[in-house]
Amino acid sequence: MTCSSRRLAQFFPLSTAFFLLLVFFAPRVCAQKPDPELLAYIRTIRAIDNHSHPPALAINGQPDDEYDALPCAPLEPTDAPMTSRPENPQFLAAWKALYGYEYSDMSAAHVRELLAAKEQVKKEQGDNYPNWVLDHLGIEVELANREAMGPGLRPPRFRWVPFDDALLFPLNNSALASETPDRKFFFDREELLLQRYMRKLGVAKLPATLDEYLSQVVTATLEDQKNNGAVAVKFEAAYLRALDFEPADAPVAAQAYADYIHGGIPAKATYTTLQNYIFHHIAEEAGRLGMPVHFHTGFGCGGYFKMAGADPLLLESALDETSLRGTKFVLLHGGAGPFSKSVAALLVKPNVYTDFSEQTWLLPTRELSKNIRYWLEWFPEKVMFGTDLSPGTPEIDWEEIGWQTAESGREALAIALTGMIDDNEITRARAREIARMVLRGNALKLYGWPDR
Repeated sequence: MTCSSRRLAQFFPLSTAFFLLLVFFAPRVCAQKPDPELLAYIRTIRAIDNHSHPPALAINGQPDDEYDALPCAPLEPTDAPMTSRPENPQFLAAWKALYGYEYSDMSAAHVRELLAAKEQVKKEQGDNYPNWVLDHLGIEVELANREAMGPGLRPPRFRWVPFDDALLFPLNNSALASETPDRKFFFDREELLLQRYMRKLGVAKLPATLDEYLSQVVTATLEDQKNNGAVAVKFEAAYLRALDFEPADAPVAAQAYADYIHGGIPAKATYTTLQNYIFHHIAEEAGRLGMPVHFHTGFGCGGYFKMAGADPLLLESALDETSLRGTKFVLLHGGAGPFSKSVAALLVKPNVYTDFSEQTWLLPTRELSKNIRYWLEWFPEKVMFGTDLSPGTPEIDWEEIGWQTAESGREALAIALTGMIDDNEITRARAREIARMVLRGNALKLYGWPDR
């Protein structure tokens, strides 16, 4: 028995049949709206956005192309989920909140006025425009998952989370790239990124041995990223292979590297062993450097994305590795799609966290609230706020996507906590504490930042 059914049963003598009907329907109406006072409080909390892809300011009219190592836009078009489609009324609300849009429609003439208003704000704000956007989204700090930072994206408001998948694939990737059209595009991108990392280090060619590669390229890249402001590192590996990074034998991995570093196409199993070994090295070094390791889990873009390979349970052996207990892992997107409940069980591990980024634009607010509540009922100190905002169209760009995702995330959190209050799982005071933990406290603790 939950919420209103329990309360009514205390005061009204109900027939058995009517009472059973009430119990049956109560979960559907329970907490249909978030507690207004709690939602108002949640909207005052300056959030830490654990995962996003904000664009840098354009230079000489050139759009930013470093907001993602594996951008989805060039892939074969697929339908957007309903929540992300332009007709979502939350985008109208975003225009009104951000740019003073006066209309309740999206007519061409009115949208032209919107675009002019947006350009005027950008002109007035100049380099401060990204900070202005964060102010209007109620976000204090944005973890920017990017190849490199760019104009307007400065700390302490924007903190860098670089991609390290490219380090996993030093050999010939043509066989892996041939598996799907999407992977062909993605591996081309990864190879360019590895070359970029090596140029920055002054390494002209791949070293002859695995030990030299690990020291001269892998560890050196991680240290360079840390020295240039990185607060965590990110893997999008589920777009390239399954997440089963099993422990690998060092001599076998070293032999695989030596056999193929000068040419040839490694067998998939052989190459997987090498990737696994490199991953464990990266994760251990990231822990040494105090940088949490972020993993994309769950739903991914593109019509060829292999959902089964994005199951966070595939990471369990890596999460249980004793040598990696000093490394913090963040299961981004909370296994969005079919894996959200699995994530809750993984949070029992002392070094594992999650956020609800991506789910903010993938799911309607009510559905998002169900996942948030499930996690909070397990480990509220392991759950973090995230938007997964990214560039879009001129009309619905990262600003509007950010507003929609931030608002949906806050409201879903309020709905989840309201239901927990109504079901006597927590007190109202505890709900406020948990709200602050999710929106900022858990991230501050994870990254070792003071709460100002």
